[in-house]
Amino acid sequence: MKKLKFLPLLLAALMIFTGFAYSNDYEEGISKSDEIVNTTTAAEKVLLVVSFGTSFNQSRDLTIGGIEAAMKEKFTNYQVRRAFTSQIIIDKLWERDGLRIDNIEQAMDRLVLDGVKEVVVQPTTIMSGYEYDDVVEAVNSYVGKFESLKIGKPLLTDDSDYDAVADLVAAETKELKTNDETTVLLMGHGTEHAANATYAKLQGVFESKGYDGYLIGTVEGGPMIDEVRETLRGSGTKNLVLRPLMIVAGDHANNDMAGDGEDSWKTVLTEDGYTVESVIEGLGQIKGIQELFIKHVQSAMLSDDLTVGGTEPVKPGGVSASRISDGTYPIEVTSSTAMFKIVDCQLTVEDGAMSAVMTLSGQGFSKIYMGTGEAAGSDSEENFIGFTDNGGKNAFTVPVAALDAGLDCAGFSARKEEWYDHTVVFESKNIPDSAFLPCVIDAELGGGTGRAGIESPVKLFRKDGADHAEITWSSPNYSYMLVGGVKYLPVNEGGNSVFEIPVTVGVEMDITACTTAMSAPKEIEYTLTLDPETIQYE
Repeated sequence: MKKLKFLPLLLAALMIFTGFAYSNDYEEGISKSDEIVNTTTAAEKVLLVVSFGTSFNQSRDLTIGGIEAAMKEKFTNYQVRRAFTSQIIIDKLWERDGLRIDNIEQAMDRLVLDGVKEVVVQPTTIMSGYEYDDVVEAVNSYVGKFESLKIGKPLLTDDSDYDAVADLVAAETKELKTNDETTVLLMGHGTEHAANATYAKLQGVFESKGYDGYLIGTVEGGPMIDEVRETLRGSGTKNLVLRPLMIVAGDHANNDMAGDGEDSWKTVLTEDGYTVESVIEGLGQIKGIQELFIKHVQSAMLSDDLTVGGTEPVKPGGVSASRISDGTYPIEVTSSTAMFKIVDCQLTVEDGAMSAVMTLSGQGFSKIYMGTGEAAGSDSEENFIGFTDNGGKNAFTVPVAALDAGLDCAGFSARKEEWYDHTVVFESKNIPDSAFLPCVIDAELGGGTGRAGIESPVKLFRKDGADHAEITWSSPNYSYMLVGGVKYLPVNEGGNSVFEIPVTVGVEMDITACTTAMSAPKEIEYTLTLDPETIQYE
C-alpha cells in the first residue's frame, strides 16, 4: 500500500515529460482553437471575431474557441480570424505561452495588408457598452480600405435575444435547481456605462418568463454583492449555485466568484450561512449562445456596409418643418454608430422650424456639433451644443433641418477629448398622421411606352406613418401597381385609374403598373419622381 503514495507523483512527472501537465488555472499550453483561428493565409472574405480575451486556456478553448469554431463551420466561405481587446491578456499569453494574438488594430491592419476584400467583424460582447463602443470606433477608422466592411451586434441586442438567453441559461442550470430553496446567482461583469441596464432587463425577463430563483449580480456597476445579499435575505434561499454571466469563465469567475479569498462571493455567501456550489462555465460554451452570435453575423452580412466615418448614406428629400403642425412629438432617432446611441428624443415644431431634445445612452459625449468633426475643429466654441443632465444621461437640444434625412452630427468624447463623426436620422414615422398638413407636389413619370401618363401635381398625404401619393392615370385600364414588390389596387370605380401608393419624396422610384388595354394584361415598368421643391399647401 505504501508504494501507491508514489503513483500520483509518477503520473505528474510523466504528464510534465510528455507536455500534458494539467493546471487548475489552465495556464500552460495552447488549445486547438488557438491554432485554427490564428492564420496568415490569404483570403478574400474574413470573419474577424473580436473578444476581450482570457488567459485561462481551457475556458478560452471552450468559450471563445467554441464560438469561433461554430462560425467556421457555419460560414465556410469566410476565413475566421481572432482579435482580443485586452492588451494585458495579449501580452501575458505571448510572454507565458508564446501565443501571439492580434489586438483590433493589428488584426485590421493585417486584413488590409493581406488584400482582404470583404470583412465582417463580430464582437463577442454581451452588451453595447464601452468595450463594444471601442470596437466600433476602431473598425470605423478602416472604412474605405475594403470593398465591404460590416460589424455585428452584441449578444443582448433585441428582445428576442433576451428571451433566448434566459431560456438557455434556465435550461443549462435546470438540473442544479433541485428545490425552491435553491437560487442560481449569475455573476455579470457590470459597467458604469448606461448599458449596465442590460442586467436589470434580463432579470425582468427571467421573472416574466416564470423562471423563479434566478438572481443577477455584478462585479461592478451594480447590483453588487452587498445588494445581492440584501435581496437574498428573507427570500427563503438556503442553497446557492454561482455561475458566471460572462462569455468566458476567467479571472472573475475563478477568483471573484468562486475563489477562496475572503472577498470572493463564495466565501462571503458561505459565511452568510448558505450552501454554495460554483459552476465555472462561460456562456460562450453553450451551443445556443454560439448560435445567437451566428445570427448576429448573418444579420450583419445582410446589412448595409459601413461608410466613411461609419455613417449611412444620406437619405434624399426628407420632411420639412412646414409640413407639420406646431407641437411637440416623441420620435425615434437612428444613429450610424452604436457608440452614439439616442435613447429618447422630443421634437418641437414651431413657426416653420424644428428642434429636438435628444438624450444619449450615457455621459460619454460632453458636447455636440451639427456638422462634421472636421468642421467643429475649425469652428468657435459658441456653436457647440452643451448638455443637460437627464437622469445620469446627457441630453442635447439641437436644430433639426429635416426629418428622414441623414444629418451630420459630431460628438465630443469626454474621455478621449476628440470629435467623432456620426450621421443621425430623425424619424417621422411616430408623428401622428393627423399632424401633417395636406399638400400637393409635382410628379414626373418616366419610362413606359409614352402612351399613358399621370396627372400632376399629385396629392401628398400621410398614412400609417409614411408618405403616400394619390396617382391618377390618364387611362382607366390599369388594374394594379407594384411598389417595392407590394401590389396596390385602384381606390376608385369608373373613370381613370387612381391608386394610393407609398412614396419617398426626392427619389427616383421604380414602379410597375399593369395595363389591360392590350390583348393580354401586361406589366410596364416606370419611374416616379416627386420634387420636394414644388410642395404647395392646400
